[in-house]
Amino acid sequence: MNFIKKVFNSPSTKTKNNIVDESQLNNNKNISSEKSLLNDFENANYFNYYRLLERKSSSPKVGLVSNTHGGGFELEQFDIEAHMNDTCVVSLFTQKYSNNYTLPVEAQYKVALPPNSAVSDFVVIIKDKVLKGKIKEKSKAQEKYNDSIATGGKAFLAEKSSDGLFNLMIGNVAPKEEVTVKITITSEIDTHLESYHYCLHSSMFPNNKSFDLNYSLHANLSTPIESVELLNRKNATVTFENEEKTKLTLNYSSKNGVSDSAKKMLITVLVPKFSNKPESFIEYCPIEKTHSIGINFYPNFNIPADEVDQKAEYIFVVDCSGSMSGTPISKAKRALEICLKSLNEKSKFNIYRFGSDFQTYSRTSQLYTDESLEQAMEYIRQTDANLGGTELLPPIKDILKTEYDPEYPRQVFILTDGEVSERDELIEYVAKESNTTRIFTFGIGSGVDKELVIGLSKACKGYYELIDDNKDMEEKVMKLVSISFLPTLSNIKVDWGNLSVDQAPLVIRPLFTNERMMIYGTLNKELPKDTTTANIRIYGNGPSGEIVSFTAELDFSKVDSTSRYIHTLSAFKQIQDLEEGERKQSKDNKDKIVELGKKYGLVSKHTSYIVTAEGEGEVTEESMVSVKVLETVKLSANVHTYAPAPQQNLINMAPVLYRNRSVSIESESDGDCDGEWEEEEQLDSIHACYDSPLECLSEQLEMKMECDSAPAPPPPAQKGGSLLSSFSFSKQSSPPLEKREKREKECKKKSSYSPAPSCAPTPMSYQTITSAPKPSQSATPVPSKPLVQKSGDIVIDLIRTQKANGSFTKATVGSLLSISATPSELSSNEDIWVTLVVIAKFMSYDKQKSQWELIVQKASKYVKQQLSKLNLSFDDLLNQAKKTI
Repeated sequence: MNFIKKVFNSPSTKTKNNIVDESQLNNNKNISSEKSLLNDFENANYFNYYRLLERKSSSPKVGLVSNTHGGGFELEQFDIEAHMNDTCVVSLFTQKYSNNYTLPVEAQYKVALPPNSAVSDFVVIIKDKVLKGKIKEKSKAQEKYNDSIATGGKAFLAEKSSDGLFNLMIGNVAPKEEVTVKITITSEIDTHLESYHYCLHSSMFPNNKSFDLNYSLHANLSTPIESVELLNRKNATVTFENEEKTKLTLNYSSKNGVSDSAKKMLITVLVPKFSNKPESFIEYCPIEKTHSIGINFYPNFNIPADEVDQKAEYIFVVDCSGSMSGTPISKAKRALEICLKSLNEKSKFNIYRFGSDFQTYSRTSQLYTDESLEQAMEYIRQTDANLGGTELLPPIKDILKTEYDPEYPRQVFILTDGEVSERDELIEYVAKESNTTRIFTFGIGSGVDKELVIGLSKACKGYYELIDDNKDMEEKVMKLVSISFLPTLSNIKVDWGNLSVDQAPLVIRPLFTNERMMIYGTLNKELPKDTTTANIRIYGNGPSGEIVSFTAELDFSKVDSTSRYIHTLSAFKQIQDLEEGERKQSKDNKDKIVELGKKYGLVSKHTSYIVTAEGEGEVTEESMVSVKVLETVKLSANVHTYAPAPQQNLINMAPVLYRNRSVSIESESDGDCDGEWEEEEQLDSIHACYDSPLECLSEQLEMKMECDSAPAPPPPAQKGGSLLSSFSFSKQSSPPLEKREKREKECKKKSSYSPAPSCAPTPMSYQTITSAPKPSQSATPVPSKPLVQKSGDIVIDLIRTQKANGSFTKATVGSLLSISATPSELSSNEDIWVTLVVIAKFMSYDKQKSQWELIVQKASKYVKQQLSKLNLSFDDLLNQAKKTI
């Protein structure tokens, strides 16, 4: 992670009216431009898509393939013409094939599409016939296909499959006949750090060892191009087409296809000149009289580390399967303790423990306070490797289904040492949430599934570490935690001024360090008269806690009127938003999706390509096959979870247990139970009866499970009835109805208790986790003061005493460290002096710097804030503290 090392390298940024201007934040070119890093495409986030293709054992052949004989087509020539601007690449693939069989063959064309791409045009040329694809609504495309077949014509359906391949059946091809396939692909430009990548992966090329390859890339950017390189190819030529070096053409030819490269792929890396403001690229379509705008931005936040004061949500997912027992779980717990202590008071956090089942520290992420921190530390201390197997998909689904709060960018940390049965399914699932969540993964030990560790992190634009030696665990965990603390622009919004724009994406991903933002917009009304320029404002929550504003200048006198690249990509991004609304919110966006698909020639959930030609009098129904390739990912987990409930400290603080995804619940109602048992009823009745809220909740949950397959009960109590005691349920029949009625009568005497819906006793089946002592009767399970357990390691023991705001107190560190008399200027501020002494102590343990570095950063921030009020020097007092160590 060399490119992280100098992000914090400039003086303090002053603000005015609580708004920070971009000129104050972008002072120098980002430090990540080491050539080896820019060219490292295998570690680029976009490359994870190709990594999945490479790993599939039965990867399908691409190109023109015979379904009848399993071969017969030979690729003779492959021409690639690509046009790149600041936000997208449009590629025209032209492939010429010959049928070497002596019999007619039924052919199917397949090509792997780049990530975030769509086919926007398709043409098949057979002899003198040109078969052109046309987008239609899916059901109508099927009708057209059937009608054409029935009347003796040829018709072909084309769709994008769930594995990312574009598929098209092109019917019977005569012996020795030549077939030319032309496909236009519009895709968002791939980025890695501040460079642009155009990746032609090996999965895009047929297996032919030899064919004529002609490749040209035309780049037209808004800023000068500093460098361009076709990796691992020596005979590529580059020609700049203007003095400003914003336009260039790269050409490459080969008579031997791509086989002269070990990787068998073409990857062009282009580095634009760094800009400290958002850059725009504008298109105008004279037919539709519309403008489309593409905006990209690569910010560079140069602020001191101890001035970063940003909100974030941190979720830690810890493998507690049996294989983690011993040293791995002990090290993981210690690393997790340091992680939690490193968070700031603007954080929210949660902890998941998983094995065959999963448990959570809290039903929802909690604000970072002394109270929640101490409860979480107790939860960690009780953690053990006792949860059976390794089922990671259910807890990840539970995390990602929670509504995303743009004020708190969500970052998930996963520690595991095993393999999972649904690896590809899990990676594909998290990839759909990359706009809301960043994932960091840690693979522990030699037996870990490395592809899982790499795939999960890259799918959500995160980072990963492989930990072979448990001694390095804390250092490697904290390295990635440090990255998660780097400056972020979140809750991003665009003010388009007086322009009426359809923006995509509607929800903009938080902009983390070393990431590039891309936004698209199409004007849904004509440009206001006499408008030649316009300024739009991009703003969001900056890393220092201020609102940060950036200005993008739009010059409508300099537009591209020869293409519809941005129009097409903007429509594609709008379709993605609409399909996401259908997936998550059950909205009916079909009409709008079909409208955009037909207008811009885009395949979607509701549209397909139909390719037709006039019939020749021969019915071809038997030789034609409809390709049903657009499939949705099916997630089979039967995990039941609680819906978010009103904020009740007792409920939210209790760990929650979810059943194993393979366990089912079966029940039959006698008609008395009216279905949903609302959580509001549970919460309203908690304090209305019983000797304690916990006792009442336990009974209420027991009643609930008799009526339906509702969410599972909270987890069993830990040994000894700890402060975070929870509930256990044995695998038995439900309680007798008489017992429940008796309890309800007792409750009615105590209050206006309203019982849960009743139903006849029903046999239930659910997993038994463990038996446990009766839960603690305390309604506020928080100790009066932090419980410090000495480990024998002074650094770890001191870390455990830090408060949520970063300070240390004499009461908590006095048994660990001798504190000298407080200087007179701090006589009424003892905590400041104690914190300075602890900082000085940490600094004397240089070999453990990875453990205390973020702790000291947080403590220094607290001290500086206090000293600024007293007009005292941090450096002078720290030097004074060092002399006492």
